[in-house]
Amino acid sequence: MGVKQGEAGHRGSGEPAPKNDRLSGAINQDNTGGAVEQQAVAVSVRRRLHNRRICEHFDYECAGVRYTASMGRFPDGSLGEVFIVSGKAGSAADTAARDAAIAASIALQHGADPENLRGALCRDSHGTANGPLGAALDIIIAGRGR
Repeated sequence: MGVKQGEAGHRGSGEPAPKNDRLSGAINQDNTGGAVEQQAVAVSVRRRLHNRRICEHFDYECAGVRYTASMGRFPDGSLGEVFIVSGKAGSAADTAARDAAIAASIALQHGADPENLRGALCRDSHGTANGPLGAALDIIIAGRGR
């Protein structure tokens, strides 16, 4: 069963929702159908790691769960990827850690600063990372993961 035009309107107005221009990220129409000024949005380019590269590994513990982190670096030495697995393969903790690390790797390859990623993650009142990605980034940035 299809939706009639205007049923899923913009904020209940009966008008179609504004269209999003995927190339620029700008809204093409306001809720009255009028034109809206186009805004340029920066698009980052992914830095690719070499297919053959050194990978560093280290073991650590976070919230009572053992993890192994692997990291790869760009030729200039900056962090380019991080992967995390837990000792409990297939568990919710393992899946969450893997997903977080993959997302962080994509962000790093698009120019994210590891220190900014680290600072954005959850911490307790003492500043200790609550999750495995934050704990791994703490170790990497402190230079203890070598």
